[in-house]
Amino acid sequence: MKEDKENTRPREKRVELKGEDVEKTEKPKEKKEAMTKIVIRRLPPSLTKEELEEQLQPLPEVDYLEFFSSDTSMYPHLFARAYINFKNQEDIVLFRDRFDGYVFIDNRGQEYPAIVEFAPFQKIAKKRSKKRDAKSGTIDEDPEYKKFLEYYNADDEKFTSTPETLLEEIEAKSKELVAKKPTPLLDFLKNKQRIREEKKEERRRRELERKRLRDEDRRKWREEDRRKRKEVEKMKKGDKSVEKEKDQAKEEPKIKVQLNVLHVYCFPSTHYDFTHFPKVDLLLVAVGFAARPRKPS
Repeated sequence: MKEDKENTRPREKRVELKGEDVEKTEKPKEKKEAMTKIVIRRLPPSLTKEELEEQLQPLPEVDYLEFFSSDTSMYPHLFARAYINFKNQEDIVLFRDRFDGYVFIDNRGQEYPAIVEFAPFQKIAKKRSKKRDAKSGTIDEDPEYKKFLEYYNADDEKFTSTPETLLEEIEAKSKELVAKKPTPLLDFLKNKQRIREEKKEERRRRELERKRLRDEDRRKWREEDRRKRKEVEKMKKGDKSVEKEKDQAKEEPKIKVQLNVLHVYCFPSTHYDFTHFPKVDLLLVAVGFAARPRKPS
């Protein structure tokens, strides 16, 4: 039993805390800051900050006044507004009683009753004091700027130098280049570049040769085609001439007249002498006699 008592946990003692002790243990709540920033809404759209300050006079002591003109994207609700932060909270009540419902009149004569209320956001923008740049006006002492000036002046000296000095500089640079010994890597790269250029030149030469052979084949084919066309035209012309001769031979009358022996059918007892007739008349007479019917004997 003794061992069990030693191993068991001791019972926790419950202590009741009084109300005053509980309040002490609670975290202290943050104190609410007094609301000192107000907003004036529904001001005329054409109103300016200077005109507003003039109409608000006499104005209590303030440490912040920001004016916002009307926003055209919010048409037809075009109103200006102003935010004011008072140093003394007591002045807010007097300002509200004075300007809440106060009617502002714009340059057209329209009336705009204003609304005064606490601003939803009570904080104000702090005016940051512009610190002077430590490096302002120290560019002449900057080492990078000095290097730039040296380089810039050196370029001016090069442009103003004479041709003789330029030639001397070029000769000195060329000597330096010659003095530099070529390395195996540079030799390998140069050899590789040379082989590449030779292959490129060989491809270009082969392409030109192929192009020349194609042009030669085309020229031969055109000449052969032109020769065949001429032969066909000649053959056609020859066939036409032969056909013409045949047609002419068919159309010409074949009349053979024998002057020695002439049979006269119409007047067998009468003899005619045709020697004094011309050749054409003789043919006509012969044709006429041959065409007459022969009388029965």
